[in-house]
Amino acid sequence: MVQAKKDEVRKEIEYAALKVFFEKGYADAKMNDIANEINISVGNIYTYFKNKKELFYAVVPPDLVDYLKKVLVETIHFDNQNAFEETNSEQRSVLLQEQIDVLRKYRNQIIIIFEKNKGTIYTNAKNELVELMIETKKAYLKNQYKHYEIGTEENLILLNILAHNVIDMNLDLLKRDMSEDSRKQIFDALYIYRLYGMKSLNE
Repeated sequence: MVQAKKDEVRKEIEYAALKVFFEKGYADAKMNDIANEINISVGNIYTYFKNKKELFYAVVPPDLVDYLKKVLVETIHFDNQNAFEETNSEQRSVLLQEQIDVLRKYRNQIIIIFEKNKGTIYTNAKNELVELMIETKKAYLKNQYKHYEIGTEENLILLNILAHNVIDMNLDLLKRDMSEDSRKQIFDALYIYRLYGMKSLNE
């Protein structure tokens, strides 16, 4: 019974912390702010977490970034290998749903990682993700962008622009106040846009 109560309090602290970190960012969040959210003393928080840093990484863990990278790499490989093969539509739907589930479940954490990360290990998270996208995509460059007759250096610049664009589009969608159904519909449309371009949205 006592342990169950402790676990409940810990979850309440983590929930309050995530809310405060999301609203204020790590640098500006205070332990007092978190304590006030659930009407407990700051000292009580220190019973469960030795400092703000430990609490932050409990609710925005590094392994979440690793998971995001894993899903991203899988998506890039799949898209480049199967983009125009209708036989893989079911597999594409499964992969797309996994992305949507991740974005929905960890919406606040993802926004914190990429936009409210001052003072954390995530200050360079966006650039790291862009670099990962470029490195993963490089293997497919020889078969891409032939129509434009651009060289390797230009390809890399183009990939950099596109990678930033993908991240920014998804962050913009996550930050908007809307129903999850609406968010999913727009995410689906963005996915189609990434694969086939603007024209495909009208087909």
